[in-house]
Amino acid sequence: MAHERQKEVPNMDSIIENMEKELSDLTSLIDSDPDDANTYARRGLLLGQLVRPKEAIDDFTKAISINPEDSTLFYNRGMAYVHVKQLSLAIDDFAQSAILEPDNVDAISNAAMAHYESRHYDVAIEHADRAIKVEKNHALSYAVRALAKSAMNKEESSLEDLALAVKYGFDGHTLGMLIKQARLRRQEK
Repeated sequence: MAHERQKEVPNMDSIIENMEKELSDLTSLIDSDPDDANTYARRGLLLGQLVRPKEAIDDFTKAISINPEDSTLFYNRGMAYVHVKQLSLAIDDFAQSAILEPDNVDAISNAAMAHYESRHYDVAIEHADRAIKVEKNHALSYAVRALAKSAMNKEESSLEDLALAVKYGFDGHTLGMLIKQARLRRQEK
């Protein structure tokens, strides 16, 4: 019987150490050129990976003050706001990202998700519909619309969107769990 080579499991301490080194390097770059929006943005993304969203928000805010026409900066700060549950600020940033880049389906669909999380189900559906118009096979948009419809007791229509979300690549098990949560929310009303 052939001896199979086992895959090496990545050493998380080493990964985190490398990320901390990169963080230090980016901080040095910022110290040498405090007007470089890209360096703030890169450090903000890294801080997000290190699960330090409040610091990431600060870096994205600084980057936006330097380059307020970059839709990606607003999108990334919006994602950081989602992680600290500041959904109205996330929605504002996703909206600004979509203004700067009208076909930014990720900004539109994440705005839909933030509205869903804020229990603004009709608005979540409107945003999901808009995202679907931009990209017909965008799985997250169908998933959010399914969740919002389920929360509004529109089960048949929700199941249709659930099927489309899975068809376009959203994990069916995860979406099923989310639908279950949406039903529980509906019962809490």
